[in-house]
Amino acid sequence: MQETYPEHWEFEDEFDGGEETCGRVIINLYTYLKRAAPGTRVLLISRDAAAPIEFPAWCRMTRNTLLDMAHPFYLIEYKPEQK
Repeated sequence: MQETYPEHWEFEDEFDGGEETCGRVIINLYTYLKRAAPGTRVLLISRDAAAPIEFPAWCRMTRNTLLDMAHPFYLIEYKPEQK
């Protein structure tokens, strides 16, 4: 497992889901992102083994953009079409 996110990633906010399951991380992330401005880039950290499958699917379903991933790190742009 990678210890740090890729150096070239740029983001404005960070959300650490810790050891929670993806379902719990998604619920907490949804609540957290409600206050974010569209276009905000967020570093999501999730150590759940299912995260490489779950977060890309969640991004597609919610129209957030998954810019890059390097488990356990995921770079997401929140609602870019609303900028």
